[in-house]
Amino acid sequence: MHRLLLILSLLPLLAALILRKLNADRVLRLARETQLRTTANDLARKMLDCMGHESVELKTRKRAWVGADVIGDGWLSLPTATAESTRASAHGQAALRVGLYLVSLRNPAAIARRRWALRFGHVFPIFTTLVVVFALMVKLPALWALSIVVGSFGLAACAQILTVVAELQAAAMACVLLEKKRTLPRLSDEEAVVAATRAWAWYAIVPGLLSRLM
Repeated sequence: MHRLLLILSLLPLLAALILRKLNADRVLRLARETQLRTTANDLARKMLDCMGHESVELKTRKRAWVGADVIGDGWLSLPTATAESTRASAHGQAALRVGLYLVSLRNPAAIARRRWALRFGHVFPIFTTLVVVFALMVKLPALWALSIVVGSFGLAACAQILTVVAELQAAAMACVLLEKKRTLPRLSDEEAVVAATRAWAWYAIVPGLLSRLM
């Protein structure tokens, strides 16, 4: 039984890892090497202003829990390092946050489900691992312990995969905005940021704890 649980859990986990490797990691590696003339905070401000959201506040945070809200009623936040960066990868992350804000105005339920999935993907595997460690002390078989931990990651990966559509919608909206409004002066800059924006949409498909280890 534990072998079946292990195999079934590995399927969504492997799918999430493959999707991130194919759609995010390589693109973001290249985007980190591309420098633009403006900061990511400036780009986010321009995108919001050209959509008539001049009143939206841009916040910066040095550190934030992975499950913390990044958008809210009349505000969105960026990591301080991202906001001040001139790399295309940072611009892509900022553009995705703007896209998430715009999606939240049209489909708040999708954003709420995505927020829940991100928190679940971070907390549930950690909680399960702690419980299993204590269970090992009362003679839980090691193979069952491994299967349960992997199962928690597999369940978290399912939640991430099923709700990633919200990120993809946000990325698509942000990319259309970048291409139609010409917020970046050079075509090469625009192409780099568009690619990074789409990549960031796939980046969080891997559960939080495992993502940090990659």
